[in-house]
Amino acid sequence: MSIECAKAYIHRMRSDQDFRSKVTELSDDETASWHHLLLNGYDFTMAEFRAAQDEIYQEYGITPM
Repeated sequence: MSIECAKAYIHRMRSDQDFRSKVTELSDDETASWHHLLLNGYDFTMAEFRAAQDEIYQEYGITPM
């Protein structure tokens, strides 16, 4: 599990429409969503995801709402 893994996930969500569509399709089933992420090589906690978001916000100069 890592922040870098979460950042890679965020970047893929932004760049890979097919991947984003599948994740969105599974979003109502938390277990299926996490399983899909693990199958695709993404292993991170929600805390790591939030930290990754913060790093990306800083990197791109985004102020979260």
